[in-house]
Amino acid sequence: MSIIKFRQPILGLGIALGIHALQVGAVEPTCMKLSISDPQGAGDRAYIDKPGSYCLRQNMLAIKVFDVHAFSYKAFSGEGLISITHPFDSKASYPRGKDSYVIDLQGHRLVAEANGMVGIENRSGGVGVTVRNGYIEAPGNSEANRGMTLRPDWLSTKAGKGFCPLERVSCQDIPASATQGGPPLGYAKTDYLIEDITIHAGWRGVDMGGAGNILRDSIIEVDGRVAVFQFGPGAVIENTTFIIHGKGDGKPFDAALKLRDAHGAIVRNNTFIFEGSIFASAPAAINLLDSKDVLIEGNTFKGFEQKVRVNGDSTYTLK
Repeated sequence: MSIIKFRQPILGLGIALGIHALQVGAVEPTCMKLSISDPQGAGDRAYIDKPGSYCLRQNMLAIKVFDVHAFSYKAFSGEGLISITHPFDSKASYPRGKDSYVIDLQGHRLVAEANGMVGIENRSGGVGVTVRNGYIEAPGNSEANRGMTLRPDWLSTKAGKGFCPLERVSCQDIPASATQGGPPLGYAKTDYLIEDITIHAGWRGVDMGGAGNILRDSIIEVDGRVAVFQFGPGAVIENTTFIIHGKGDGKPFDAALKLRDAHGAIVRNNTFIFEGSIFASAPAAINLLDSKDVLIEGNTFKGFEQKVRVNGDSTYTLK
């Protein structure tokens, strides 16, 4: 197969990020260097196959690869520049609480020029993933283009006659009352933490599932219509700026922040900005699905016609 590789700058990736100064601290003595390779001739990749603290010491770039036989650019179907591949084992002796896996980008930049890529993905189903201090750019417009994916893939809800994984886009807006005979959803305490991260993604910024997750002190900008989808209880979303450009086809439950089964979630001191064209309709800033006792306080909303939309069995307090 003949493959031509292109390296080219990415243009038009959003607003200036001077409002978000990343704090690059000294490398911790226990911080291991994140090993980078180019296994397929398609640019940088890094794989984490055991728990620990890792530091990125350089920028990473996934390049476009043109297949002359198919006469198109190759799509990578959700492959990550950085992938946690360590297999989840409930009986293993490795740490399974907070900070099982720590990825400090040390102020560096991950750029996915190739279509269908994710900046950082958790393939393992493991818990206790922390990502901090860096930039991620994934500007493609396919559903596989996400800045970060941290989720427990074993969770599913039963819609109709078959199980419908929550990470599948078509399943994310089905309330429990519309399912038929599926088991009750149980969420493991995953303790995912994203902090001091700037993301610009073409389709979605962050997918994150499980209980006790935190997103804070970050900027999430998307060309699409959903910046963050969090499913699971006890989430804290704070001090983060969401910027939505509203491109692409709209869905009925689009929102800058989508929360599902997010009982007891706290959404505070965030800024929600819609910067779409005059021809783009603004989605809701926050969508709640089957989420009870959600506290929404101290947030700023710009350009959204609706602050909070409620679906399924949801309740919230807006301050």
